[in-house]
Amino acid sequence: MSNGIDVRVDETVIRQGDRLVEVDYIYTETRENGDQRNYQITVKRSDYERLATSMNKSTLSFDKFAKVLRPFMMGKFASEDIPAAFGLLDTDHSGTIDLGELAIFMPVIMPNASPYMLLHHIQKADKNCDYKLNLEEFTSLVNQGIGRDIALGRL
Repeated sequence: MSNGIDVRVDETVIRQGDRLVEVDYIYTETRENGDQRNYQITVKRSDYERLATSMNKSTLSFDKFAKVLRPFMMGKFASEDIPAAFGLLDTDHSGTIDLGELAIFMPVIMPNASPYMLLHHIQKADKNCDYKLNLEEFTSLVNQGIGRDIALGRL
């Protein structure tokens, strides 16, 4: 429990044969006083591919996107998936994720994300202030639940 809130996240992966077609995350937040709030984020392959096409820039395939989305949405509950997600976002293999690389991923879970907004979130985990995230900083970003908070419109 952090900040008096216990968070549980449930993931549902829907396939048709071997093809991943939808991922669904349901968050249940329970406050110390017993109040509960539920949030749900669903991303369908068809919606992702339509949005990716409309963005007119290179994007991840839906399968790779889902591999990156999992630790973002599950935070510390999917810490074993963070290095693979980092590797998929680090498209230039520099050992860091810069604003452009994050911009390939973020608009799908945060459609109105501007470069300034993305930079603002990067800076929250960017300990050496180079406007990039190394694996340690990316891990911190994910484990803090910042990806989930961004997706839920809290930041």
